Amino acid sequence: MKMLIPQKLTTFLLNPVARSIANRNLWAYVAIAFNRVDAERLKLVGPDRLCAEWVLKNGGAIEFSEIAGRFIKDYNVLPPEGNKLTVKSIDASNSSIMRIGLDHLIGCKKIDNVILHQCKHLESGSLSGLLHIQNTLKFLQVSGCDNFSDEDFEVLGNLKVLEKLTIADMKYVKNIESVIQKLRTALPNCNVINE
Repeated sequence: MKMLIPQKLTTFLLNPVARSIANRNLWAYVAIAFNRVDAERLKLVGPDRLCAEWVLKNGGAIEFSEIAGRFIKDYNVLPPEGNKLTVKSIDASNSSIMRIGLDHLIGCKKIDNVILHQCKHLESGSLSGLLHIQNTLKFLQVSGCDNFSDEDFEVLGNLKVLEKLTIADMKYVKNIESVIQKLRTALPNCNVINE
């Protein structure tokens, strides 16, 4: 018995561009799913545990205050859920974190260090998500995040406890000197560095 395949499906299967787009859309959906805040899980494990899980699921690393000096990069190495730990640092280098995922920072009271390096899924406007931790964030690196423009950095002027801000390799920022000067004016107690 001969199986009939609909013409549209045959066209799709034989077209590498169509398959590539479908594959990209699938991964975009997965990235969004990994970045949404799960309200039920938040109630169960609390903000710090949920934040740690979010960062790790998206390919980043975290450091807990209670285990200082040791970054965890593997989700399977997370301490058991019963352990009450607080996130101290986030290294989101080359991760797939997105703007909607930054809501995981809400309720985290001890995050003082964040590295956003080559975060290709962080879109324009994402830096406003750091305002969730504006009372504790002391060290911030933003580098190689190609979706940011000059205007995106203005919000960082609200991070008044920031001690060190490193900005590097921002190829779509048109006037980095102006951005740095504005941030130095808004954050007089912060060492703002352009590398």
